[in-house]
Amino acid sequence: MKITKIFPYLLTLGLSATMISCSESILDITPLTNNTANDFYKTEDQVNQGVLAIYNSWLPVPVSSNWYLSEVRSDNTHEIEGGAQRDYKEVGNFTASSQTAAFQTAWSQLYNVVYRSNVVLSKVEGFEFARVNQFKAEARLFRAMAYFDLVRYWGDVPLVDKVLSISEGKNAVRTPATDIYKFIVDDLTFAAENLPESYVAAQKGRATKYAAKALLGRVYLTMAGYPLKQTDKLALAKSQLEDVMKSSSLFPAPTLYRDLFTIANKNKYHVFEIQYLSGGKGLGSSLPSEMAFQFPSQWSPFTGGFEGEVEPALLASYASGDARKQATLDSGYVDTKTGATSGRVQFTKFLEKGDPTVTSRNDYARNFPIVRYADILLMYAEILNEEAATPPALALQALNKVRSDAKVAPVTPATKAAMRLALENERRWEFAGEGLRWFDLVRTERAIPVMTEFFRSHDIPLANGVTNRDLLFPIPLNEMLINPGFWKQNDGY
Repeated sequence: MKITKIFPYLLTLGLSATMISCSESILDITPLTNNTANDFYKTEDQVNQGVLAIYNSWLPVPVSSNWYLSEVRSDNTHEIEGGAQRDYKEVGNFTASSQTAAFQTAWSQLYNVVYRSNVVLSKVEGFEFARVNQFKAEARLFRAMAYFDLVRYWGDVPLVDKVLSISEGKNAVRTPATDIYKFIVDDLTFAAENLPESYVAAQKGRATKYAAKALLGRVYLTMAGYPLKQTDKLALAKSQLEDVMKSSSLFPAPTLYRDLFTIANKNKYHVFEIQYLSGGKGLGSSLPSEMAFQFPSQWSPFTGGFEGEVEPALLASYASGDARKQATLDSGYVDTKTGATSGRVQFTKFLEKGDPTVTSRNDYARNFPIVRYADILLMYAEILNEEAATPPALALQALNKVRSDAKVAPVTPATKAAMRLALENERRWEFAGEGLRWFDLVRTERAIPVMTEFFRSHDIPLANGVTNRDLLFPIPLNEMLINPGFWKQNDGY
């Protein structure tokens, strides 16, 4: 996927800039050096660039959303208390407020995706070239992805399906979560019906129909769990996942688990992944640095920044010989240049050690998976288990295919409850560092008991314990100040 920066956009709620017009005046001509969306979308190539700008707007999201709001929130990380105030400590230790800047960052970035998607959708109308529906589908897929994060983090959020004026944006109301989910389903359904199954080599990395179906399956499975508990969605999720599984040859398993994430294997194994490119082009990833404390010089000359560690219970839970442990974590190092040593366990799943093209801590090249084939298998196994009185053979087969790829022995949980726990653990080991853990705990109603035990084990006191209040984040304060008359803060904040 080629990712191109086109032009800046207002972030919050995707507002459009309004301009003073002078009718029939030459003053209305926009300078060529100051192009706006109104002047830009004239050709198919320019619309394509607008679509690529949507892809580009997702580049920072794996850090702000998947890492800081999901992984750090979960029991996969332990935020170490120190002298400095850090947003991730507030998020991870459940002491965050509406003023915690990490919430504003994620909110703004996700609504920036919505805005760019809405711009393309408004500008592509009227064109008749062959890729019109593909471009619409790509825009709607990313818009759905953004709203899926927004609704899971904040519940009721403003639903923006067009480019708004500033005054319209200021008066946008929060839409019920049930309606947000319906909107997401509509967008992903359109995407699944209008995206191609594959692309030519030069376009590889763009979203396919299988990406849309996989995401739609994940959305339906989430709707079947907490808080909506629409169990009729399980059958719909199953249907979407089965469609992806029929084309499993497109998503082969590598010989080694760690090869899933290497630069050399980009766009080879995953159903959909976000593209990064190092070399100082502004298209690199900061995720390795954000996930780690620091690196020895032979790994990277650029330090990390996360004052935390891998949860010891996660580290200890991997089975002997599990290939995922070594591919995901590093248990200390010796710096070959300075001789410095460290025993701190760090996430290094997305660090290509020794990559000479990296120019800064924001310039790493490993892609980030949005959905992997292992996720398809484990979601499918979960649905089959929920449909039956005891774990069916096909569910066990799907679970143990994932385990086999990780070089660990098969398991045979005998009861529905045992299978639920086996799947919960398997997803934790398989996707550690990928931002799925918190969402999994919430939708399966396991967040409160799991996090209560987490805080107890670390002797971290919480005034009111872990409650339903903690399953949503507060609306960022700046957003509340923009629109105090229309938005009600989430309960407990």
